[in-house]
Amino acid sequence: MKRIIVVGATGYIGQYIFNKAKIYALAIGTSTTGKNKTLQLDLGYSSSFDWSFVSPGDTILLAAAISAPDVCAREYDRAWAVNVTGTSAFISGAIDRGARVIFFSSDAVYGEREDEFDERAACNPIGEYAVMKREVEQRFAGNALFKVIRLSYVFSREDKFTRYLAGCAQRNEQADLFHPFSRAIVHRDDVVAGALALAEHWDDFPEQIINFGGPQILSRVDFAECLREAHFHDLRFKITEPDADFFKNRPCIIAMTSTVFARLLGRPPHSLCEAVQSEFALPSK
Repeated sequence: MKRIIVVGATGYIGQYIFNKAKIYALAIGTSTTGKNKTLQLDLGYSSSFDWSFVSPGDTILLAAAISAPDVCAREYDRAWAVNVTGTSAFISGAIDRGARVIFFSSDAVYGEREDEFDERAACNPIGEYAVMKREVEQRFAGNALFKVIRLSYVFSREDKFTRYLAGCAQRNEQADLFHPFSRAIVHRDDVVAGALALAEHWDDFPEQIINFGGPQILSRVDFAECLREAHFHDLRFKITEPDADFFKNRPCIIAMTSTVFARLLGRPPHSLCEAVQSEFALPSK
């Protein structure tokens, strides 16, 4: 690899890709603020992009977005400006300069699917966030310098749901779990490893789209039980059926698998329980 550029290098996933990339490659990170030794890049203001840091042969991992489905629905114009207009402008400019782009998308582009499926499945995006991700995918479909990672729910001790369960356990409060709500939950370490492997071995993986998911389709109840068994032994929870509005912006079940992800990692992705043991066996990262 010549160089890696991580767009969104202070985000939940991007910061770990950036930190890992710096170990063995020349890496540049961007953020909307330009803090923490990153370059400033705000996808909401595409006219202000400074292209001087992008060179031919660079690999860009584009992990920045307004990713909360409810925010995308509530603040649609602002989210579209960032997630579609600005993101597309950046991808176009990067490709025009000879850089490769790995775009972080979502399993929500597939829509509601109870039966297991892989990368060959048709898309039927549910919710504004999914529609935005799918729009960008389609704008660059077939471009040899563009690849897509479709993420399932990304677990770590810092993800939103895990922090919610941890807080309930610490306060001895009963957690409220929406059910049914199921995903192919994937460990953040596997996402980082897979993204960097794709950047390094781009030509070995001709597939333009790769699903990043774990080996099991798990509900939030499964999720909580795994955490309780491995770490939060006093966790208590009750099951609640979400109202219809909850599913306007997100599918209920996405039973996503992949024909490529394990080959990219060089091993099977971690199960959730394996990932939980790994995350909580060590001090906070």
